[in-house]
Amino acid sequence: MAIPDPGSDRGWIDKAHAFHKRQHPVVRRVVVAIIGGVLLLAGTALLVLPGPGIVVILAGIAVLSLEFEWAGRLVERARGLWHRIKSRF
Repeated sequence: MAIPDPGSDRGWIDKAHAFHKRQHPVVRRVVVAIIGGVLLLAGTALLVLPGPGIVVILAGIAVLSLEFEWAGRLVERARGLWHRIKSRF
């Protein structure tokens, strides 16, 4: 995989998204579910173990939002909450 161009903010994200969409839909959905599920489980374990549990859980939900509508709605809801909190400060 090529090193992302530091001059473009979204160049590597767009390439990763294009690669993601080229894969077979069933394989893509299973792989996303496995990776997202592992991140959710690891994040849940990190809530009681030392580590950034909430950050890992949010990463898992972000991965799941690539393929699952419910996770996409959850990400949008979290973004709205973040913007409301940020606007207060």
